[in-house]
Amino acid sequence: MIRAADIFGIREAAAFLGVHEQTIRRLARRGAIPGFKVGRDWRFRKEALVCWSEAQQPGDGQCSVIVVDDDERLCRGLARMLEGFGCRVRRATDGELGLQLLHQETPDLMILDLVMPDMNGVQVLEELRRTHPALPVVVVTGFPDGELMQEASRYAPVMVLAKPVEAQLLMRTVQVVVGRRIEDRGA
Repeated sequence: MIRAADIFGIREAAAFLGVHEQTIRRLARRGAIPGFKVGRDWRFRKEALVCWSEAQQPGDGQCSVIVVDDDERLCRGLARMLEGFGCRVRRATDGELGLQLLHQETPDLMILDLVMPDMNGVQVLEELRRTHPALPVVVVTGFPDGELMQEASRYAPVMVLAKPVEAQLLMRTVQVVVGRRIEDRGA
């Protein structure tokens, strides 16, 4: 028997999963999260949300990372390093695509460049903090003392790494930020 306390509205589901209410609405509209409509309102069974949430986590304990950098070569290089540490990586070469990836599946960490055309890293951070306020972000920039970095600091990135990024420093940073041990597997 399903109790009323086991049925959530949008607000309760968002709080339960630790995401923004808009994220729950988007996922429900796309049919990407188990829910049902009662009139105009979405409802979610707690048990179904628990199962769905567990299915979203990497099954093998891998660290999940989104890398956002408009320099395709650098983006690919960072991804290769992270994969060499056993991380599961998704890449985006612009801020908008990075946010789309973020809304599809919440990673353990985002690595973000600041200087990008169209939507810069500060704009990505601003949107990200609205939808995923607790997501750790490591800013990777060639201008760690620049004006954009000062703007970005308002949105509390966890760490800043200067380009070019050394593999061992990246590995230690990811370990500190995600709170688990990863190892260099010789990428």
